[in-house]
Amino acid sequence: MAAEKIFQSKLAKLNNGGQTLTLEVIVDEDPDIKLASQQIRARVVSPAFYNERITATFPKYPFYHYGDKLRLIGSLKEPENFGTFNYQGYLAKEGIYSAMIFPQAELLASGQGNWLKQVLIDFKDKFRQAWQKLLSPPHLGIFEALVFGEEQNIPAFWKEKLNFAGVRHLTAVSGMNITIISYLLLGLFLGLGLWRRQAFLFSLGFIWLYILMIGAPSSALRAGVMISFLFLAQLFGRLVIGFRILIFSAVILLLANPLLLRFDVGFQLSFLAMVGLIFWQPFFEEKVFKAVPKLMRTGLSATFAAQVFTLPILIYNFGYVSLVSPLTNVLLEPAVPYLTLFGFVFGILGMLFLPLGQVLAWVLWPGMAYLLVLVDLSLKIPFSHVVFHSFPILFLIFSYPLLILLTWQQQKQQQGPTFLN
Repeated sequence: MAAEKIFQSKLAKLNNGGQTLTLEVIVDEDPDIKLASQQIRARVVSPAFYNERITATFPKYPFYHYGDKLRLIGSLKEPENFGTFNYQGYLAKEGIYSAMIFPQAELLASGQGNWLKQVLIDFKDKFRQAWQKLLSPPHLGIFEALVFGEEQNIPAFWKEKLNFAGVRHLTAVSGMNITIISYLLLGLFLGLGLWRRQAFLFSLGFIWLYILMIGAPSSALRAGVMISFLFLAQLFGRLVIGFRILIFSAVILLLANPLLLRFDVGFQLSFLAMVGLIFWQPFFEEKVFKAVPKLMRTGLSATFAAQVFTLPILIYNFGYVSLVSPLTNVLLEPAVPYLTLFGFVFGILGMLFLPLGQVLAWVLWPGMAYLLVLVDLSLKIPFSHVVFHSFPILFLIFSYPLLILLTWQQQKQQQGPTFLN
């Protein structure tokens, strides 16, 4: 999204005016199927509003698909926020400022989308259909969240439990997941006998296809850009400085879409967690958890380091802090990338031969059960989480200068003034 086009929309000027419009649109994302309805995001191809984007809500049937060309007849409304969630901002970062609620719809054509995106979405649909025959809720919902970042099949009470246990980020396609899977793929290709250059390129190719297939969420994009620079630097024998790669990756994403910085909490948390990992993990590992066994020390250090910079914005946006998060993350983080990768491979095998998929699902099921049981048990610990009914924005504003000062001081004491490197 070019910066000069932000907030410029001819359609938005017609919001809430009651005027009936006829628009031809192409569905440009996989529809979001809800319990009694479906929601699409679409690109307008009518000449007067060409290339603008809208969202539209329909009855659940008939299903619409990516690449469908529709004629919509209805009036435009301004998207409404619900609860404390800034839904208008969430859509604005996607270039969407208008919504149609239950318009008349006529299917004009199919297969009008990008061919590569269509292939990836068709694959994802067949993959999901295979796993729906192999797993049942809530394990199915957790699995779909791990592999595709889609949470619609996780019951609401389980989403709340995952939040309070501090592991909701693990049941989505997080930047850390992308990073670990990248290295697992690299090791796999090297183990298969590929040359190092080939292994790097194949790993990056698979990771970017995967990121596109799951809808390119900002956290996955950030991780994808960082991994690309990291792999290429290693390939050409260049020195890698994590903070510079992180900043460069963030700049690239913000140049493409500056609204990520304001409206995408996932981008904010992903960036801040990486800042914490880069600057604070060595401190926790070498000073705070020095006496802890190595197996647990790395996970504890990573969890606390990531929370240094994310905690204020987590409390501000979600109103709670999990006190059992270090424990649950240490016990779950090592397993999640393997569950994701194995589930993906098993799903492909299940698509080819369903009985084989059934056998492999028995292998994967204990991992899903382990996650759910651990979350349940952790919430039985007294004071497992604290809920904040209000969090002043001034506290948020002053938190980060203080954290930057503490980080600079910590870096200065540990290894000299290298904070800006």
